[in-house]
Amino acid sequence: MNPAPVPPRAVFLDRDGTIIEDRHYLADPAGVALLPGAGEALGRLCAAGCGLFVVTNQSGIGRGYFREEDFLACQNRLEELLRPFGAAIAAVRHCPHEPSAGCACRKPGTGMWESLRAAHGLNPAECVMAGDKTEDLLFGLNAGFAASCLVLTGKGESRARELGWVLPEGRDAAECRLPERLPGMTAPGPERTRLFLLRNLDALARLLTGGAECDASRGCSPSSPR
Repeated sequence: MNPAPVPPRAVFLDRDGTIIEDRHYLADPAGVALLPGAGEALGRLCAAGCGLFVVTNQSGIGRGYFREEDFLACQNRLEELLRPFGAAIAAVRHCPHEPSAGCACRKPGTGMWESLRAAHGLNPAECVMAGDKTEDLLFGLNAGFAASCLVLTGKGESRARELGWVLPEGRDAAECRLPERLPGMTAPGPERTRLFLLRNLDALARLLTGGAECDASRGCSPSSPR
């Protein structure tokens, strides 16, 4: 069993399906709802000295489903909901483009990371990524973060099944490996980035602040084909 990562300087987070309920092309601030335990978890990370950075693909803007102003209104509502937990978002970056646009900012591309690194003087070795989609996992890997985590909220369960990842019984966190090189993976390999499967953001906070055990010996390195 390997030791869990130390509390990083920065935690990068997907938004929909990771922090808040995943509502299709969310455009109304009234629809912003925290996932259970998310506020408390992010508050603990802030208290441990971690900066919180949101990086989110918002192709609904490029598709014409909603406007930049709608996205910003939803983001403002999210930050209002987090405030009572002592959780403050240090900065937000979003990609407004459709997947076919070929931009550098859409995850798993690292354009949003490059922007935040330049603005905040961040070191990838001091950063962790968490999200509910394979694109989030690969974003952290491509950026060379210390760790990249797939959470089982939102679309996470289906993405974990695609990877053949399962949590050991009674565990909320497990260290994993990729079954193969995946599309969108630009990093030469996961040598620098540890990969984790987590039940939710509460498991992330406990892992990074020393409150959770992580099974790396029988974790979720790929399960039998299904």
